[in-house]
Amino acid sequence: MKNTRVCLGAALTGLMLSTAACSGGAASTSEQDADGPIRIAVVTPQSGPYAEYGAEQREGIQFAADEANANGGIDGHKIELEFADDLGTAEGALAATQRLVQEKNARFVIGLVSSPEMAAVTPKLEAWDALMIGTQGQSDDLTGKSCTSRYFRVTANDTAGVNTLAYWLTEEDESQWDSIAADYSFGQASTTGVEDTIKEEGSELKVKLFSPLGTADFGSYLSQLSGKGGLVVSLAGGDAVNFLKQGLQFGVLQKYDTVLVNTGLSAATLKALNDDRLVGALGTNSWMPTADNAETKAFVEAYTEKNGHGPAENVGNGYLGMQTIFAGIEEAGSISPGDVAKALEGLTYDSIQGEVTMRAEDHQIEAPTYVGTVKKGEDGKLALVATATIPASENNPEPNPACRLD
Repeated sequence: MKNTRVCLGAALTGLMLSTAACSGGAASTSEQDADGPIRIAVVTPQSGPYAEYGAEQREGIQFAADEANANGGIDGHKIELEFADDLGTAEGALAATQRLVQEKNARFVIGLVSSPEMAAVTPKLEAWDALMIGTQGQSDDLTGKSCTSRYFRVTANDTAGVNTLAYWLTEEDESQWDSIAADYSFGQASTTGVEDTIKEEGSELKVKLFSPLGTADFGSYLSQLSGKGGLVVSLAGGDAVNFLKQGLQFGVLQKYDTVLVNTGLSAATLKALNDDRLVGALGTNSWMPTADNAETKAFVEAYTEKNGHGPAENVGNGYLGMQTIFAGIEEAGSISPGDVAKALEGLTYDSIQGEVTMRAEDHQIEAPTYVGTVKKGEDGKLALVATATIPASENNPEPNPACRLD
């Protein structure tokens, strides 16, 4: 098994340059200069329900780049970032990524938030001679039947996310549950997993609702919830904020014994809501800044020292994605995306998650996931505090045989 280390050191925060997303234009067929900088395409939403997640990703990616450059670069190469807005759509993601890869020669791609955006881009990567690190989208298909040789994921897939939910659902003694979820792969997979899990526990899913991405008014959904037993919320970004805010305003959330939010109860969500009535709510995530491991603590300390505040969850995801690119480059001794892709397969490396492995069979990271409880700190601010760590050996599904990387 391959092993490498990526240094965690002090960082300098640089200015972030933004590039507008568009398609077309003359395409460059040049490869990364073997002696030149490592150019990275940072493609994130700057508007829509996931805009805050995009901002967090950019912070983590920029922090990692500044840190690397302050320490002489990676394998002798400086890091250059090129930014683009994917408009929060699959079409926007494809156009923005193509522009940065072909016009800016930024052949390492990172930052896309949703699975539909990634699904639009991943089939093009090999033809572009590019490599993508997935730092959020959870669809099983991305490392399953739709896997590609140039896509690697550093966060949990849907099944691992469901397994994390299942861990806590089996700890709760509720006779019935309700569920509301985003009406796309993430929410659908979460709801199916919840229903199967509680059925095995002898409980019942009484109300099952799906809302379109970008829903602003959740009144009609809140009126259908029973307010009895437990509630599972599989919404994220602006949707999670809108639902939880309105649920508290209408007194619906307070009726439940247990409220469990799948990935959406982030630092950004808690800051936006700033409501003590959320204390005691449960949340899950691929990484939490309150995780009890030395590598996370070192990262949080360095980030806080530089920025004056701690990192949100997706800051860490962006940083972990950059650590993965750096680890692959150091292992390959090359900045060619093809060489780096080969080096990453089966690679074990140090990260803010501790020692992790990029599985060779499907390019899915083997790393822990977390369950946390909302608590109020001494500073009066709400935080999702990690209360359980589920190791990859108990959480990650086996590689999907439908994934063919040859």
